[in-house]
Amino acid sequence: MTIFWDWNGTLVDDVDMVVMVNNQVFARHGYAPTTAEEYRRLFRFPVIEYYRALGVTDEDFRLIAKEWNQGFMEAFPQVPLKKDVPETLRRFREAGFRQVIISASQCDQLRQQVKLFPELEGMFDEVLGLSNVYAVSKVELARDYLARSGVNPADALFIGDTTHDAEVAAAIGCPCRLISGGHQMDSVLETSGVPVLESLTLLYPELNV
Repeated sequence: MTIFWDWNGTLVDDVDMVVMVNNQVFARHGYAPTTAEEYRRLFRFPVIEYYRALGVTDEDFRLIAKEWNQGFMEAFPQVPLKKDVPETLRRFREAGFRQVIISASQCDQLRQQVKLFPELEGMFDEVLGLSNVYAVSKVELARDYLARSGVNPADALFIGDTTHDAEVAAAIGCPCRLISGGHQMDSVLETSGVPVLESLTLLYPELNV
């Protein structure tokens, strides 16, 4: 089996840091601050749609996205892994599962972030991110990986924390599970039509690990 992992909000607990950096950048450009609750209710992909929902103009988006990315990278070393992540990754690795991160983060930055966690060393077969900082979509990343790896999407599982993860899974014909407590509220996740789990540990009996 192949496990496709989302990164932000699924493996790392970065929501509070994202909101903090949002508000720092918004303040510099005259936009109102946001709360974690509002963020998790409005956040979506492509990320520009989230900014539009907050009133950010398309003209400001590119500058804000670049400033946000710089601020987030500087703050990222303070971000912890989510609960149960090391144990879950270890169990899946010992079960012989292939594990691949597919993230909307910029690829080189994503790989730097993964290296900050010694407990993740050797857990992933590939770490895949986008070529820019605008967080548009992960669908092509997943399709490209399937095309070159020969992995059967029916023998894979996509694990994420947003409705976009469910969309990516559907686009490649892969089952999906969404985990609570990430970048979107459960009420938003439930609109995806895929199972929403309170904890990664609920996957253990399902996958016999």
